[in-house]
Amino acid sequence: MPIDRTSLSTPLIAAVRAELSRRGERVRAGNSGAPASAPRSLRAEVADLVRGVDTQDQVAMRAARRRVIRAVLLAELGAELREYSQWQPMLDTLVDSLEANEEHREAFQALIRSVT
Repeated sequence: MPIDRTSLSTPLIAAVRAELSRRGERVRAGNSGAPASAPRSLRAEVADLVRGVDTQDQVAMRAARRRVIRAVLLAELGAELREYSQWQPMLDTLVDSLEANEEHREAFQALIRSVT
């Protein structure tokens, strides 16, 4: 499912990415000897999130869309993103803008059908 950049959230995501990279550098410097656990595949995580979602139920679709967007953001930008003060508003904006776009809604339904 392609995700196009949205004009409202693009500057916010860039600011979050810059702040998280600065934090990540400080964390890496402090944890240089810590063992890394194997990260779970984003594809597998998204498949688990959407498996069994009823595509005819709009409430279930909205909840699934929110879970998927959240998982993608955290996988791409890191779990530290949740500490950012604008995390929830950014997530809400992305969910709302993607839900308002018919093309994205259809692509998300196709994603769910391909997993189930």
